[in-house]
Amino acid sequence: MAIKYNYIEEYLDTLPISQREIVEELNRIILNSSDKLKFKFSYGIPFYEYIKNLCYINCKKSGIVNLAFWNGKYLNDIPGLEFEGRVMIKAFTFHLVEEIAEDILNLALQEAIDIQNRIY
Repeated sequence: MAIKYNYIEEYLDTLPISQREIVEELNRIILNSSDKLKFKFSYGIPFYEYIKNLCYINCKKSGIVNLAFWNGKYLNDIPGLEFEGRVMIKAFTFHLVEEIAEDILNLALQEAIDIQNRIY
C-alpha cells in the first residue's frame, strides 16, 4: 500500500536531496503552467489534474525522477519525451535539476492541456 501524504512538503522530506531539488523545480513549473491545474497525491506520488489526470512525478529507487504524461501518446515529438516501453504514457527522465529545460516542459504541458480540452 502506498504511503499517504497530505502535503508536498511531507513527500519532499522523504526524498534524497538530488531528487528533492528536481521534484521542487518540476512542481513549480507544473503549477505555474496553468491556474486550472490541481495537485493531488495518488498511488503515493504527486499527480496533477487538468480536466483529468495530466501528469505525475515518479521518483525511482535508482535516483532518477520521471515526469510522466498520462495521455503522452497524443503528444507530438518533444525532445526528451519518451515512451520507455509504455503504450499510453510518455515521460521525461531527470538525473539532475540542471537537466530540466523549462521551455520544453512548458511546451509539453500546454500541449497536454490542449489535448484534454479537445478529448474531454
